[in-house]
Amino acid sequence: MGPSLLGLLGFSSCDHFPLLPASEYGTPYGEFKVDINVTDESGKPLKNIAVTPVLLHAPNFDIKREELTTIKTNENGKASQTYDNWWVDDVRMIFEDDNGVFAKDSADFKPVQTKPGDKHWYVGEKTVSGSMKLKKE
Repeated sequence: MGPSLLGLLGFSSCDHFPLLPASEYGTPYGEFKVDINVTDESGKPLKNIAVTPVLLHAPNFDIKREELTTIKTNENGKASQTYDNWWVDDVRMIFEDDNGVFAKDSADFKPVQTKPGDKHWYVGEKTVSGSMKLKKE
């Protein structure tokens, strides 16, 4: 049967309805970036401090707390990492010195949208940046 005969029978393609939105399938995705500087109380950068981001989700979210992979500070005291994670509300950063010189500490951060989404499945990038001063044991 040709297209014109199918049209007479009431069959048509979705291409003929430009006002309807196209169907999309998939899962939302985006990035979460950590960019934290860690120093001692005098401002000297601390190397090899373990920094663990813990995502604290909203009360109506099924998972309340999500611990991400720990990263270590470099020789400049900077901990940087990008994670494939799109659902970020509040973040608690846990700071630990494996050598035991500095006391374990934590601080809460509010992520900032640093890249916009595309109004489809990509939700963009959120970043937590700042600094933390650790005290000696």
